[in-house]
Amino acid sequence: MSSHAAPPAFDRDAYLNRLAASRARVLDSKQLLIDWLCKLKAHGHLHLSALEPLFNAFPQQAGDDRLRLVYDIHRRDKRYGNLGIAMRSASMRTDLCRAEPDDLLPILKATVDARKVKQVAAALKALNLFNDRVAALRNFGIAFPSTEGDGTVIYRWLCALGTYGEMCVSRLEKAFDEFEALSDALDEAMFNFNTTMGKIRYRAIRCTYRLDDFDPLGPAKPSLVVVVSNNRLTQKRRYNEIVDFKKALKHKRIANRLKRELGRDPEKYEVQDAVRALRTRKETEWITREVIKACYLGRRKKQIFEAQENLVDIIQPWTYARNKLQALLP
Repeated sequence: MSSHAAPPAFDRDAYLNRLAASRARVLDSKQLLIDWLCKLKAHGHLHLSALEPLFNAFPQQAGDDRLRLVYDIHRRDKRYGNLGIAMRSASMRTDLCRAEPDDLLPILKATVDARKVKQVAAALKALNLFNDRVAALRNFGIAFPSTEGDGTVIYRWLCALGTYGEMCVSRLEKAFDEFEALSDALDEAMFNFNTTMGKIRYRAIRCTYRLDDFDPLGPAKPSLVVVVSNNRLTQKRRYNEIVDFKKALKHKRIANRLKRELGRDPEKYEVQDAVRALRTRKETEWITREVIKACYLGRRKKQIFEAQENLVDIIQPWTYARNKLQALLP
């Protein structure tokens, strides 16, 4: 959050209520994904049914070329277990599932009933999203079933989908259990970090989640924030993320330098020009010695860096586990 955005003051009870509701959504998402896996073949069939106007339009003659649709079951990393649909003739091949929208629409307008073009474009987009979710299952370490045998490519793909979904259910349940265990460990690491930081005061540092009332995987992006306003009477506080806090420190440091050089308070544009003239360097989200000094925490520097290291050690696997589950969601 930006220091110029005037974020809402912190309300502890409201935050705890939102946190509990956010965690409850994880269980709902788990059941949603299990149901999706159990019906993976049916979902695949549904997406193909929406493409009937495309299938019915081929084969067709285009001048001297005979256009037809061909299908592939991909096993490459980014398209693992995906069904590909391509338009092919003796002289060309166009992958409809990878065509850019600006390229796809002219192709469809030239080959599909004009009344059905938007429907087919939307159905191809939906199939691509479904394909992406199927490909994400590879991250759970289960191989897509063999698609060798009798029947059309589409038939064999749908049969493999049904088997794949059933195979992945137990691994998905395990992945959610692992994510829950990592979430508990992260809660403990955040608590220990915040304890090391000491009581809440002006320029205290805290680790907190970012809450979204609609995120299906609960609390997200644990991040370090600095108390930039603390009303002791009302207990209302405002926080800045470390990145924004560092940027504010940089502006202040440059403003002080310009004041010494110019012998007066610099204009806002002069500070901005001086900042832009600096070598571009992206601010990190972690505590540095400069942050510790600005937050009056120099005496606990060693303990702070140790607490931050312990926090990072759990944030990284937690983020990886969460991203794997996120990739499966619609």
